[in-house]
Amino acid sequence: IVSAPPAPPAEIASHPIHPEHKLLLVTTDDVEFECDGCKERGAGGRYTCDHYGEHRGCDFDLHIGCALAPDVLETPLLFEGRAFVLLHEPPPPDPADHRVCDACGDKVLGLVYHCFDRDLDLHPSCARLPRRVDLDGLAFELCREHVPSRSCVLCTGKGRRCRRKFLSYRSEWDGEAVYLHVACVKEMAYESLKSGHGSHDGGGKTVVQANKAPSLKVALALKKAQSSTRRFKRFLKIVGFFARVVIGVIFGDPTAMIAAVVEVVFSGGGG
Repeated sequence: IVSAPPAPPAEIASHPIHPEHKLLLVTTDDVEFECDGCKERGAGGRYTCDHYGEHRGCDFDLHIGCALAPDVLETPLLFEGRAFVLLHEPPPPDPADHRVCDACGDKVLGLVYHCFDRDLDLHPSCARLPRRVDLDGLAFELCREHVPSRSCVLCTGKGRRCRRKFLSYRSEWDGEAVYLHVACVKEMAYESLKSGHGSHDGGGKTVVQANKAPSLKVALALKKAQSSTRRFKRFLKIVGFFARVVIGVIFGDPTAMIAAVVEVVFSGGGG
């Protein structure tokens, strides 16, 4: 079960990455941005420099999660017994190589949790991924199993990278294991924003329409033929709510996670 995180402070007087100016919390602006901490994309809630309007050269944004990231990671996902510390930039990689996040597989370019003992790296957003999400009778559990592309309901088959050694979420539907790579959920969020699948809620925030992602519908088309339309729609809707929880964490915006959980509670996940 995902509990609501505490409300972030309205301002940060001084942050180590940007100590010269105060940072203000922005929650109603749906502008996409690149986080100046982890260098990953974001949308919606963020901390921005209060000097932006006054001095146009100071364009600085931080994911909410990156701005509030603790110096030491207390619950390092599925890497029990390993110590992860927050670094403002990743350690130098091996020659002719680059560092990647050991959760999603994307490059590590900025703020990162690093384990010196095992040379592991985690994006601050990926480090906050919930180990288990329960929505309307379906459980999604984080795992480190070797999951081939054909087993992930979101994989597009483009072969962008091998994701088997990275983290996935596992659930069950009709007695079969269902997997979603963390990397695929992340890619779906980016593609949804780029193609305009996002919509706006009553508060003006962008809501990624995860349950309407074409790749998800195509991947589950064969399963639909073997079950009732009502049950399929229910499953598809719950997966969409789950994806919104993960997307809220990845974008460093806890309000998106709260919205998804609240919505599924009041809707009952029915279709």
